[in-house]
Amino acid sequence: MFVAGCLWGTLGLFVNLLGDYGISGATVVFLRMATATLWIVPFMLLTGGSKLFRIDRKGLLLCAILGIICQALFNYAYTEAINSIGVATAAVLLYTSPVFVSVMSRIFFKETIGMRKIAGLLVNVAGCALTVTGGNFAGVTLGYGVLIGIAAGFLYSLMTIFGTIAKAYDTTTVTFYSFLFAAIAMGVTANPWAEMGAVLSPSFVAISFAYGLFTAVLAYFIYMKGLSMHLETSKVPVIASVETIVAAVIGFAVFQEACGFAKFAGIVLVLASIAMMNLGGQKQMEDAE
Repeated sequence: MFVAGCLWGTLGLFVNLLGDYGISGATVVFLRMATATLWIVPFMLLTGGSKLFRIDRKGLLLCAILGIICQALFNYAYTEAINSIGVATAAVLLYTSPVFVSVMSRIFFKETIGMRKIAGLLVNVAGCALTVTGGNFAGVTLGYGVLIGIAAGFLYSLMTIFGTIAKAYDTTTVTFYSFLFAAIAMGVTANPWAEMGAVLSPSFVAISFAYGLFTAVLAYFIYMKGLSMHLETSKVPVIASVETIVAAVIGFAVFQEACGFAKFAGIVLVLASIAMMNLGGQKQMEDAE
């Protein structure tokens, strides 16, 4: 999970690199899903052969949900947030996901939400507010960038929920079909072909395939493997939260995004809140033993 978080933290870097070619956020998402699908096919053939492509109808439905909702829609929302409010702020808003995961884990998996987790959720909200506003709350409005960033957090949380349900199936198989459904969905709705044709070059192709390999194939494969290790569901986004640190460092160091004291304090609070919820979950598990 930790390694997956580090790889996801580079998303903003690739989004900005591809954005420099003048393509839309929807086309960027299509490139990620399409190149990831192409990357994973030879891996499947080499490691398991044709049997890895076999899946029943229930598994295929879960993969369709993961692909269309938790891949295509999530990636589009997150890409839009990065383009609107910057890499660092978008990454922090993404980690409103533990709030959604905790609530849904309680509803669907009957996981306990103790006082420490509740306190962590409140700290999370405070940290996100500081990060978005920079400590200046005068005339604050929930603009498009903030709303789409929170939407990305919600869609990211659904990946944990549906991914937990799908862990009965082979990790590689689930990853492949979810990428395939996402690529088809974005290819049909975004019509990226004209944009790609206008900017096609060796460097564009190289960045696109690196984007798919590092932020999709490797990251999601490691992530789904982590889900199969019977972690408490609400802890999954906690371990992967290193993405916030990686994305923030890239935003500040590479793209010179503003980082005042209040915004930095907000990032620290978000990370602290996730740690608090993790400790809370550990305490509850120890009490139950």
